[in-house]
Amino acid sequence: MELERQENVMVVCHQAVMRCLLAYFQDKSAEDLPYLKVPLHTVIKLTPVAYGCRVEYISQNIEAVNTHRDKPGDVCRKRSTAEALSTVPPHY
Repeated sequence: MELERQENVMVVCHQAVMRCLLAYFQDKSAEDLPYLKVPLHTVIKLTPVAYGCRVEYISQNIEAVNTHRDKPGDVCRKRSTAEALSTVPPHY
């Protein structure tokens, strides 16, 4: 829609909501959505370009833990507990 390119908008939101917005504007699948990197205390600037958006991350230099989890190679429901927990960030 062209309406989303009419005016500047600032959104302050939770990381989960930002992942949804980034997935929408970057044409990512629902499967990729939980694994999009959304750092805490960061301004994410989206600039419309032909066939997509340019993404800029502007850190606010506020100390915070990294809450990002990489997508596991094995997502089988029958995997072991150790395999399932292998992507948990070290601060947990």
